Amino acid sequence: MRRLLDRQDLLAGLLFVAVGAASWSLARNYAPGTAFRMGPGYVPVGLSFILMALGVLVALRSAFAGAQSTGEWKPRGLVFVLASVLAFALLIETGGMVAAIVGTTVIASFASRESRPVEVALAAALLALAGGLIFVVALGLPIPLWPRFGA
Repeated sequence: MRRLLDRQDLLAGLLFVAVGAASWSLARNYAPGTAFRMGPGYVPVGLSFILMALGVLVALRSAFAGAQSTGEWKPRGLVFVLASVLAFALLIETGGMVAAIVGTTVIASFASRESRPVEVALAAALLALAGGLIFVVALGLPIPLWPRFGA
């Protein structure tokens, strides 16, 4: 017998709506401005509405898509991706942007058994180069590229 609702899609949609509503509630008092002179509330409120609309669409989809098996749950990906985010947070100040990006990329690569060392090294190098060029050179953010020894 077919279930009427796909529970995972319904719960995901409701979660999106809840997070969007909470975000809107926090940002609604900021001045929105206009499209040409954006205020501090323009993007957060807009993204909140987009997230809520996406949540409604996902929840509605649950009524039309039958329940599908998602397979076996394996925590490996979750553990390594979360560890890579934590490594970035710990390395960005002390190790610099290059070390933080390389560390994040290498740790996150362990989330999949299909990662190959040469591809991971190439991705880490290109991401570190792009991050340095975009955030430090082009945008001028005060983020150290390299570790500060003896400072």
